[in-house]
Amino acid sequence: MTGVTAVMIAYHNEQESLVRLQRDLLPALRDRVEYELVVIDNSAEFSPELADAVSCGKGRYCWQQGENLMYGASLNLAVSLATHPYLLYVCSNHGQSYDDTWALDLLRPLVTDALGDVAMTGTLQHSGSPTGTGFPEGLPPYHIQGGLFAARTSALAAHPYPNGEYAHWGSDIYQCFQLVASGLRLVEVPTVRSVWRESDLGEGAWKYVHNSGWKD
Repeated sequence: MTGVTAVMIAYHNEQESLVRLQRDLLPALRDRVEYELVVIDNSAEFSPELADAVSCGKGRYCWQQGENLMYGASLNLAVSLATHPYLLYVCSNHGQSYDDTWALDLLRPLVTDALGDVAMTGTLQHSGSPTGTGFPEGLPPYHIQGGLFAARTSALAAHPYPNGEYAHWGSDIYQCFQLVASGLRLVEVPTVRSVWRESDLGEGAWKYVHNSGWKD
């Protein structure tokens, strides 16, 4: 498979980031895809342990000198550093892998996309009206939940995440409306689950679960 840039954003969560990196992310990439790792660390303090783990994992650790870029600008930075055509994002706070092939499932709709119009894959969630974020009526009211997704790097570069009002909360919604408005597609991957509230998780046997209340 063509190369993948795997991205995590750390923020005062060194131990959670190490768990996500070493237990959940790297085992899904090693010996399966050509990959590079980019970790944007918005924490107040430099983390030698996380930096060392990223370096050992074929990666680049980018501490922002204590500045919190938040979600949107952090992902824009990661996209600018990416050298591979596909990007895989994993939340550093919450999540667990139950089958190491989850990353391949997220990437497959992008790799097999004959028309090149698949922009992002993951779990579809309702977004509310597109007019609430300044987009015209008529766009489908859903987005790929931001905790876990794969994307075409060129699509994210052409349609950057917001840096202003929606730099953190709402970045994933705003970004997906941008992508769909430009004629690109979002694809649901049924073997992964990413939800904002634990009560939305429901029943299922997923390969990877991300949600705000998930306990490792």
